Amino acid sequence: MIESSDNRVHCPFQRQQKAGHIFGSNGYRTTVFDLLLAQFGVSRDLGGDYPSSYDDDKPFTPAWQEKHTGVGRETLLQIAREWGENGEKSNGRNMVITGAGVNHWYHNDLIYRSFITALLLTGSVGRNGGGMAHYVGQEKVVPLAPWTAVAMAQDWVKPSRLQNTPSFWYIHSDQWRYDRNFTDYFKPETGENIPAHAADVNAKAVRLGWLPFAPHFNDSPLRLMQQAHEAGATDDAAIRAWLVKRLQSGETRFAIEDPDAPENFPRLWFIWRSNAISASAKGHEYFLKHVLGAPNSTVTASEVAKDQVTELVWHDKAPEGKMDLIVDLNFRMDTSTVYSDIILPAATWYEKSDVNTTDMHSFVNCMDAAVPPSWESKADWKIFSMIAKKVSELSAPHFPEPFKDIIAAPLLHDTPGEIAQRRVKDWKQGECEPIPGKTMPNLAIVERDYVNLYNRFMSLGPNIAHLGAHGVNWDADDVHADLLNRLPTRSWGGKTYIDLEDERNVADTLLAFAPETNGELAVRAYQNMEARIGKPLAHLAEGSRNVRISWDDITRQPRRFHNSPVWSGLVDGGRPYSPYVLNVEHGVPWRTLSGRQSLYLDHPWYTSFNEGLPTFKGKLPAAVLDELQEGVQDGLVLNFLTPHGKWGIHSTYTDNLRMLTLSRGGQVVWLNHEDAAQAGIEDNEGVELINNNGVVVCKAIVSSRIPKGSVFMYHAPERTINIKKSRKTGKKGGVHNSLARIRLKPTLMLGGYAQFSYYFNYWGPTGVNRDCYVVVRKLRG
Repeated sequence: MIESSDNRVHCPFQRQQKAGHIFGSNGYRTTVFDLLLAQFGVSRDLGGDYPSSYDDDKPFTPAWQEKHTGVGRETLLQIAREWGENGEKSNGRNMVITGAGVNHWYHNDLIYRSFITALLLTGSVGRNGGGMAHYVGQEKVVPLAPWTAVAMAQDWVKPSRLQNTPSFWYIHSDQWRYDRNFTDYFKPETGENIPAHAADVNAKAVRLGWLPFAPHFNDSPLRLMQQAHEAGATDDAAIRAWLVKRLQSGETRFAIEDPDAPENFPRLWFIWRSNAISASAKGHEYFLKHVLGAPNSTVTASEVAKDQVTELVWHDKAPEGKMDLIVDLNFRMDTSTVYSDIILPAATWYEKSDVNTTDMHSFVNCMDAAVPPSWESKADWKIFSMIAKKVSELSAPHFPEPFKDIIAAPLLHDTPGEIAQRRVKDWKQGECEPIPGKTMPNLAIVERDYVNLYNRFMSLGPNIAHLGAHGVNWDADDVHADLLNRLPTRSWGGKTYIDLEDERNVADTLLAFAPETNGELAVRAYQNMEARIGKPLAHLAEGSRNVRISWDDITRQPRRFHNSPVWSGLVDGGRPYSPYVLNVEHGVPWRTLSGRQSLYLDHPWYTSFNEGLPTFKGKLPAAVLDELQEGVQDGLVLNFLTPHGKWGIHSTYTDNLRMLTLSRGGQVVWLNHEDAAQAGIEDNEGVELINNNGVVVCKAIVSSRIPKGSVFMYHAPERTINIKKSRKTGKKGGVHNSLARIRLKPTLMLGGYAQFSYYFNYWGPTGVNRDCYVVVRKLRG
């Protein structure tokens, strides 16, 4: 029998399951496919609590889903039949196209898994014309390996000090203080020792090496290095052992365990290529209050975490204004510049040279300067090089010689650390020994040379000759030698390096070292993969072996990149990019625990939350989110959503005259016509949206296109345009992010377990903000 439960309505059921006896034991074996059919209620004439028809109101039937999705059962059946028939007749050419908004629901991973399950069941993964196509916010850089080396300074120093943004701001903007235990709405059901608060899970994730966090420790890494030397630790191994002992005793702590202590504040914020304080800051009012110390509207939220967190130190008075300095590189006066201390005028897209790539298309594009930068504005690369030069000049009296630093680096995907933790064991709780790179973060000792920071920034470092990404490696010493002869060079410290002062030379360097744009390196990278998996693959790049794409090439026209084992699509012969074609057509293992596509996730935490198999869990109910004042709901209570910008996106912004004319002169929200009528709200009337996170005052657009029970506010408006005063608070209203705050799902913080292992822009918790509710009422007076 299989026992499962529908976590939305909490009704356990038992269903008979096909299984075979394991010889010599009392156990049984079955397939994931059999388990999946039982989970979804496909009986195959087996006994148990299976539905008898599509009209039974039992989990996963068309009738049952109707009440949760609003999609009629007949419509669903038609879609399902057409999906299956098309998959069969077209050899798997079924596709799901999804936007960034899915990532913003609490159970976003279950939504993605529903897509993936439907695709796998029709053989639609790894097929051109099939699969899951994402849009916006999740793009990848195609020449990933050399880009990472230059962007993260790995051509000089490894590893980089990285940070996943949702965790960083959930903690440092103190939104965790207003978050209750997630067990009120996401309860584990087995004996796993799982903390009950998201902040505690995040602290555990940092301690066990699942996620990074900055700062690392409650003391300066440089001071810790000095103390280690004074204690007699003379080599890297001894320094690591000394620090492990300090962490185990509690003499040194991870900074995340006491984020409101002044020594653990983030102090300097560089904002680059984003409107971080408005468009990106989910929980905008908490940012204003705790990060900036600026006027805000978080006047009613309660700090409910006080008696619930156990891993983090609680300070009765939360800090307000953690940042000492905010520097913004920008070419427009947006909300972030308003709150910044220093604004560095940046060149626009048409005033600088750059390269644009994405896995959403298979071309390398040039963004070349049409005109020189205006007035004092400069290209981003130039601005950062000038900052590096000034830091080098100021460092001489303080750091005249190179010195050692220590980095707490997470257990990364495609490294031995990704199979380090079969079970969750916590060294702090005495369940195992603290071992760097296995049961805790890697503790890497690196060298800093601040006096030569500018020289290093302007020079291609020696590590560039040995590159890798996604578990694939290749050598490029000959490419390095060739570029030293062809490109400008600079000499310092008795050595000669490729000169990176001109951003066009940087572009040429990236293109030369990437297998996607250098055919010879693609062959070498495939050969590296061949040696690991025992299958012939190098022939996939033979047709482009002699092809080299350069900066001059892409200034003439966009060029398609080559087949590369860094990416799982194949694009030769004019073929469109589709992920996982390499795995399906050439038998390359998936980068998962089993090497196969995974419907069943056997991590113990997924089992504990009943998410081992794909399932359904709805949006979080308003009653458990602490966003609405009890008894104060004199208006419509609606689900607040912030879709991607409707009329202001990328190269066009909402604060210019044409866009303001289209959008009624400033901020607007969209209401369903029936909801609006219930509250007596007419089209174009002023409304106030309020909850415990903040307040927004703007005009309403009434439309039948908006789902009933929801209110839309397209991102990203500015605090600089037509912001009205709230009748409720007496203060000016906020922006779309003023009404939401971040929530983190604990299962997305896992690490050290195959595909559940941290990698930059790949794995980690998403900034959940769509499970959010507001009161909407007509603006009076």
